[in-house]
Amino acid sequence: MSKVDRKIVPRGYQKLILDLIKFHLDKDKSVILELDCGMGKRVITYELLTSLFPEKKILLIVLSSSSLVETKDFLINEYGGVEGFNWIGPGIGNSYAQKMLKDSRVILCTPQKLANILQKAPASIAESFDLVIINEVDKLIRRVGSKRVLVYPWTTIFEKLKKSLVIGMSGTLRDSHYVLDQDQIEMRQELDTLMEYIPNTELIYMDYLAGTDVGDFTKETSVEAVPVFDPSLAEISSIIGGQLREAYKEIQLELERENPSYLKQVQKIGPQALLQAPVSEEVRGKAQSLTLIRKYLFAMVPQQLKKFLWKLPNVEVSNLSVIPQKILKVVEIAQSTKKTVVICSYITTAKTVVNFLTKAKIKSFLLTGQIFDKNAVLQAFRNYDGQAALIMSPVGERDIDLPEAEKLIIFDCVRTTKTVYQQLKRIRGGHGIFLYYEDTYEAKKVNSVINTILERYPWSTKLIDV
Repeated sequence: MSKVDRKIVPRGYQKLILDLIKFHLDKDKSVILELDCGMGKRVITYELLTSLFPEKKILLIVLSSSSLVETKDFLINEYGGVEGFNWIGPGIGNSYAQKMLKDSRVILCTPQKLANILQKAPASIAESFDLVIINEVDKLIRRVGSKRVLVYPWTTIFEKLKKSLVIGMSGTLRDSHYVLDQDQIEMRQELDTLMEYIPNTELIYMDYLAGTDVGDFTKETSVEAVPVFDPSLAEISSIIGGQLREAYKEIQLELERENPSYLKQVQKIGPQALLQAPVSEEVRGKAQSLTLIRKYLFAMVPQQLKKFLWKLPNVEVSNLSVIPQKILKVVEIAQSTKKTVVICSYITTAKTVVNFLTKAKIKSFLLTGQIFDKNAVLQAFRNYDGQAALIMSPVGERDIDLPEAEKLIIFDCVRTTKTVYQQLKRIRGGHGIFLYYEDTYEAKKVNSVINTILERYPWSTKLIDV
């Protein structure tokens, strides 16, 4: 490939990051970089591949096939190309992929494909890479890990590439996860676990960028918790909460008899740790099932929810509202907004939201993991002149930026702060709305998540004045 025609100029804070990365790598140190959503991880990557390390042999790993295609297009078409670049798509055979790894200076690949190739390739191929760049490095950690702390196949990849320096990039490095075995449970910072598998590592936090032009490019998102009242759901939530407390007591009693040292650790971490306790499957399974049903209660539409409720004692399924009250609130919010994004945990819920919005004469676009041409849906939403809403499932919303949207509605909030924050930042500023059912456990969960987000990401979030 001839000399590339560069189309980008790094911002001030990006230049500082690049200088820090080069400083650490020149000392044979790996780097983990925290860079908030929308702050230019692709720009940093491009500069690493071209300006900083034009002679190094580099492996660039992205976590999904959709990211693979998008990253390839950005590097080649948007940014001007990379000398010696190649990418390994899903249809590439193993022998030819090995040749590509051997002959190319820069290779773009997914972890699953890479692991399959390296398992059969001579060790010299893996050892030939000077540098490994990993996007979304935080997602290598399992939320709950026992024998395997890393998501498959990262243990294999790190073993094969142990002679390479690593640059791991993430939108956030501030969450925790559980590590457990039969004898103990530990809540550990994800960053600590990453540094075990990426040794000899230096960190670059968002905090290090103070004093640069980073503030000029940081878009603040205002967040708000919006209550929805449904007396039938409030009653069912109370019943499930009572049953769950009883299930927790059964686990604690068994731990008192069989494993008191484990129980002491659980008491330090909190009741969530009881769901992983080494007790009989029947006792633990009851609590896990109730926890899951409570999640469904706040996330599913009544027709889908009924099949999970009918076996629960003291729950009268016929009392469920025919019309989901949260969906009515979504319609109300969308009617006063030009471009709205809604994130739902379940596809059936997302489709029901689309139906209600369509009846309200709001143009709706659906994006889930089942949609093949994601970009076509996104462009249609972006280009639509009138009032429009984009409804997404968590799989559909991965790797998407929607600065055109004014409001983002989180239909049902999950517990993982990092995940929720990344969802909020899809709209690059704007107004994030958390819906929750009043007088239920969900109210406590939403407020807890919001408070944690405000504490961990003060540079880009604020509580809305109401």
